Amino acid sequence: MKMRKSEEKQKRLGWIRGLGNGLLAIVILCGLAMVVPGLFRIEMFNVVSGSMAPQIPVGSLIGVRYEAPETLQPGDVIAFLHRDSVVTHRVVANEKQNHELITKGDANAQEDMEPVAYTDLIGKVRFHVPVLGALFGWFSQMEGKIFLIALGTIGALLSMVPFGNNRN
Repeated sequence: MKMRKSEEKQKRLGWIRGLGNGLLAIVILCGLAMVVPGLFRIEMFNVVSGSMAPQIPVGSLIGVRYEAPETLQPGDVIAFLHRDSVVTHRVVANEKQNHELITKGDANAQEDMEPVAYTDLIGKVRFHVPVLGALFGWFSQMEGKIFLIALGTIGALLSMVPFGNNRN
């Protein structure tokens, strides 16, 4: 009978340590996901408007890599600066002689009123992941950073729970 209680305690402690290791893994994966794309010159942005819906919904995380503006083709999705904001729209035409791109959001009825100067191009959208943009946007704010630090601390503490006493 005593053996059974000991086994149950060991199972419970193992579950707690597993939870701690899982929390640590989540924090590490979030950190890597925020850092690794930069090693490949990919910038990450959070989509905050519905102009590209349903293709790229609000809250998506987009990965953008610079590409020479002259090489962009109609249909390519790009990110560019517009009045201190990052905008993601589709290229409708590349006016190479004027060094401008004509763009349009998929959900918009008309082309954008102002062409995008080549100098305002951030790059071509390489991928997008729904929902993660809002999450990563929150992680980049102070509250999100505090949350990740707390989650990592809790995970570390739980993973260090001893497996019992060494008495026989």
